[in-house]
This record gives sequence, C-alpha cells and structure tokens, in this order.
Amino acid sequence: MESPVGRALLRLAGVSLVAVAVVGLVAPRPVNVEHRWLVVVPATLGFLLLAVVVRVPGWAKRRWVPVVVAVGGGVVATMVGLMTRYRYGWDARVIMDMARGLQAGRPLSPAEYDYLSLYPNNLPLLAIDRMGVAVGQAFSLAPDAVLIPLNGICVGVTLYAVHLLVRRVAGRGPSLVAQLATLVLVGTSPWLSVPYTDFYAMPFVVGGVALAVRAMTPRARTGRVVLWLLAIVSVSVAYSIKTTPVVIAIAAVLTAVVAIFDHDLLPARRAGVIAACAASALAFVALGVGLTSAATAASGVDSSRIDMSVSPPITWWVALGADDQRAADGVVNYGAYSREMVDAVTGRSQDEMKAYAAGVLADRWAERGLGGTLAFYAGKAAWNWGDGMFWAWGEGPDSLPGTLAPATGVTGIVHDLNGFQGAGYQTRADLTQALWLAVLLVAGIGLLRAPYRRETLLVAATVLGIAAFTLVLQGRSRYLFAFVPLVVVLAAMVHGSLPTRQASLSVRR
Repeated sequence: MESPVGRALLRLAGVSLVAVAVVGLVAPRPVNVEHRWLVVVPATLGFLLLAVVVRVPGWAKRRWVPVVVAVGGGVVATMVGLMTRYRYGWDARVIMDMARGLQAGRPLSPAEYDYLSLYPNNLPLLAIDRMGVAVGQAFSLAPDAVLIPLNGICVGVTLYAVHLLVRRVAGRGPSLVAQLATLVLVGTSPWLSVPYTDFYAMPFVVGGVALAVRAMTPRARTGRVVLWLLAIVSVSVAYSIKTTPVVIAIAAVLTAVVAIFDHDLLPARRAGVIAACAASALAFVALGVGLTSAATAASGVDSSRIDMSVSPPITWWVALGADDQRAADGVVNYGAYSREMVDAVTGRSQDEMKAYAAGVLADRWAERGLGGTLAFYAGKAAWNWGDGMFWAWGEGPDSLPGTLAPATGVTGIVHDLNGFQGAGYQTRADLTQALWLAVLLVAGIGLLRAPYRRETLLVAATVLGIAAFTLVLQGRSRYLFAFVPLVVVLAAMVHGSLPTRQASLSVRR
C-alpha cells in the first residue's frame, strides 16, 4: 500500500545519505586517520560496481549459510579482539578500574562517585565490567579475556539478526552480502579490544528492529503481539546499556503513525493502533527505568551517593553538540567532548547549568549567524558520517606509539592491519572507508527510488534518528557504531532499486 508521507521520509533519508557520502568522497572532513583520496575514490567506485553486477550463487543461499557466517563471524571477531588487546584509556579504563576495585572489596572514592553522578549512564557498563572481573577471577583470567569474547558473541548475534532483517525484504542473496559487509565494518574493528557499550548494545539494537519487522508481517494476532513485546524488551535493554537506541522507539512510533494516518483505516482500528503505541511507549519507559535500577544494584555501588542533580540537563548536551574545537593543524572536531565545558558545570545547580548552556548557545548563534550555523551542522554531519573506522584509536591516549606490544605470526599481521601504528593500517582504513561510503551510496540512491514498505521505513527512520541524535547532541562517528549494521541492512533492502540493477532485472524478465 502506498504512503505519501512514508515515501517522503524514505526520500529524505536517501538524500541525506547520498549527501554525506558525496562529501566524504570529494571534500572529506579530517578525522583521526588521514585517508588517501587516490585510494578511497577508485575503491568506492569499485565496490559500487560490484553491488550492481555481482550475483550471489545459488549454493550460497542455502539455509545453513547465514548460521555459519554468524558463528564464524563471532569467532573471527573474538580472535581479532584478543590478538589486539591493549591498555585502553578514557571512560572504558575508568569504569574497568572501578569494577576491579569493587570486586576486590574496595569502596569507591568520592571522586569516583562524582564521576558516576555526572555520567550515571555508565552504571550498566560498570555492572557488566564487574561481571567480567568476577568471571575472570573464577577462571584465573583477566577481565578483558572474558569481555572481549562477549564482544565476539554480540557480533555473531548481530550478524544473524542482519540476515533475518534483510531476508524478509530482499531475500537470501542480499542478506548474505549484508552479513559480510557488517563483518568487515564491525566484526574486524579495532573497537573489539575495548569492553564498552557499543558492542553490548548492538545485538539488541538490530535484534529489536528485526523483531519489530517480524511483528509487522501478517500472522495471528497473538504471534504479532508476542513479537512486538519482545521487540520492546530488546530495545529497552539496548537503551539501558546505551542512550542512543531511544531513536528506535521513536522510529517505531513514527512508522505506526504513518501507517494509520496514510492508510484508509476505520476509526476504531486507528484508535486501537494509537492506544497500542501509547502502551508500547509506557512499557519502554518502565522497562528502561527498571533495567537501569537493576544495573545500578548489580554494579555494587552505593546508589545513595550518586547525585543525579549534578548530571547535566539536555540543554547542556545540545550546547556541547554546538561546540567546535580546532587543533593547531586546522582539524575541526564538531560537537565532541570538551573538558572546558565539563569543568564549567562542575559543582553547579541544574538552573545554573541550564543558564550556562543557554549562554553558550546564544554565543554560538551570535558568532555564526544563520548561514554559519547551517554550515557548522552540515560540517558536523559530514564529520560524523564520513569516518568508516568510526573513531577507532581516537579516544584518549589509545593512538600513541607502543600501545600494542610487538608481536609475530598471525598476531603480528593483525597488529599491522588493525594497530594505529601498523604498517598496513593506512591501506586497511582507506579500503574500509571506501566500503562504508559505498554502503551509504547504495542505501541513499536506492532510497531515492525504492517503493514504500513499512519494514524499510522503520529502518530508514531509525537511521534518520541516530543522524539527528548525533547532529544535535554531542557526537562523533563512534556514536554511530552500534547502528552501522542497520545502515548496511538499509542498503541491502533497497539494493534492488538501484537504476542499473532495475534495468538489468527488466531485461532478464
């Protein structure tokens, strides 16, 4: 069934993805690795050509293949993560040190409680890290030796969820290609070595969308309700681990609203869908609150010493997202972490933090005006989406020489390809960048021509949601990482709408 509003949203997503991909090709915003234009552009065009002409052979469409790819991908991800273990810094190290101390019976210091009061969203990560420490102690292993395989398991589950999503809309051939592209972009990433929220949330992000799509398919009402409830639970778990999956809940409601108001439904049916959306939203909020409370209890902290009143309000995050930091070499970080802005609100009341944020936003508007503000956010979107390595090695001191210990054999090869100082890292980063830009172009061009489907709209609206989240609030490409599989899914869903591919299909008919 056609939907003018749904089709317009698909076109908006298509234009947005094409725009950031084209900017990434012709005028890329510098990130923490300097890509070589003469490698990235030809490789991107090559990947696009493959997307148009390659056909998946029949033997690769057998039922067992997606399972093998998912399991094998999880094993590969685990091995890559274990072989590139290093002493990471920034928040991941802060939380891990807290988990070690708590498991050893040492209470947190006042400074550590101040940190958790400022960033209470890290409490679920603390609970997971403490579990890793406890399991590691039981088997005489380091916590990373437990948590990196957990990252690998998350990759495997994500790969199978990618298959389920794409197969429903585009078939087994595109689903296999989507699995392999996701494995390259996510399942071989340097981030595998860091126990952090992105991988932990990822299977619940993709799995939640996959369950929601299954709930949209014609079947008995009881089955659809059960699948929808499971989708709510999955997205709630993802949200309790990482804040960004809230955009999936918004996208699901938007998809339902488009369906009921663009289609000729009876008033009673419309009222029923609206009530179901309201109930779903309430269930999502209730589960999110409950899971966060459970994570706080599991972390072992004294919750009475966590002062939520010192956590910055949403307006401060918007102000942080409007900030830019220019390095001596001219590289611009758009809306990234700012120590100056954190220090400015430390020890202030909520009203004082809101007043400070309003002042920052007013100053930015006075400096930039309308044209400068639009240019800033356009640059920020290009910066967020124009990094196929997703800020790997970009946090804290992670990129410094000597981070990875010298190694030989297979581990040495992995270090060369995945280590920031590795001999092959530049080429690896360039080719990964090309694959990412090709995925964006396939998704964008396909969305400009694809027919309306509720499944496609749900994924496209989720991608638009994370784009808006990282545009308005603090962001950088790492914040997209948990949603990368959904961008690949979107490209696979609309792959058949590419102009030359449609022409080829017409000739074959």
